[in-house]
Amino acid sequence: IVVAAVAFAACDSRQENARENNLERKADNLEDAADVVRTQAEKTADAVERNDPGLNSSTTEKTADAVREAGERKADALEDQADIEREKK
Repeated sequence: IVVAAVAFAACDSRQENARENNLERKADNLEDAADVVRTQAEKTADAVERNDPGLNSSTTEKTADAVREAGERKADALEDQADIEREKK
């Protein structure tokens, strides 16, 4: 009976480790996605600024800032999701 209990606990442990590893991998993927979103938002904002012919710099600056802020919000939401996944462990 003791051997069966130990074997069952070991099986549970493997399953639990696999579940935790999957949650960690999912959280890591969400954080990687957040990094990509931030990078892409910055590249897009930089392109907006680069393409400004100088006729309306204020609008260009506001547009670029809005792109960066939207990217940051989306990235933050992805990181929040990653935190939720990690809390499931």
